[in-house]
Amino acid sequence: MTVEQSLMVASDALGDTDALRGMIEEHGYLYFQGLVPKETVLEVRKDILELCQDAGWLDPDAPLMEGVWSGKGASIEGEPEYMAVYRRVLELPSFEALPYHPALMGLMERLLGGEVLAHPRKIGRITFPTRQEESTPPHQDFPLIKGATRTYTLWMPLGACPRSLGGLAILAGSNQSGYREHIPMRGTGGTGVVLGEEVEWHSSDMKAGDCLLFHSHTVHKALPNNSGKYIRVSADNRYQLASDDVDPSSLLPHFAGWWDEHES
Repeated sequence: MTVEQSLMVASDALGDTDALRGMIEEHGYLYFQGLVPKETVLEVRKDILELCQDAGWLDPDAPLMEGVWSGKGASIEGEPEYMAVYRRVLELPSFEALPYHPALMGLMERLLGGEVLAHPRKIGRITFPTRQEESTPPHQDFPLIKGATRTYTLWMPLGACPRSLGGLAILAGSNQSGYREHIPMRGTGGTGVVLGEEVEWHSSDMKAGDCLLFHSHTVHKALPNNSGKYIRVSADNRYQLASDDVDPSSLLPHFAGWWDEHES
């Protein structure tokens, strides 16, 4: 049986480091409302949607910031049309600066208890309201990150993100079981974990400035974009202690190997 619950809000405990550490150890995640100023997030959104508009992906008759899909270019990661736009996303100064916002770095310094490394491998997602079968399956981030297990992913919608638009769902407490075997699965990332019959997913409608932080062993999945109309844009960034082991791939741009292969 699958149980769906709303995300537990950790915002009230933001000033209590011990409480935050206890919550993420027990539940595998922390959900903060309005952690980053809305204006900062919407600046990144605007820059990305302008690139989508240039590619013909947005309805020219609709307001840019609504992200209304034009019905064209429904591509995914690894497909040339998507990757041409995505490369420009990675080069945006606003996108590059986002993970270093003082609200995020201050939180991670307190949680980790020392100097923090924000991984240079910054990840953005542009998700169309189609091809729902390509949504990211349940998985852990550790096999993608490697290095230190005490690495955290911070997922942020770049704009309002009701569940119908395709946010994230967290398998509460799954971090306590450690690493799980991953097998090939359809969807972004290409691998996932097989789950039992009784699982408890936590997800909520989110707003610009909300952030979802989780451990590298926490199982999570993408919800499909069932809006039928809107493009969803989001960002993933990873944090760890600067003194811990880090895999060299986390120090490279996202899809660095793809660029090397297709531009050689």
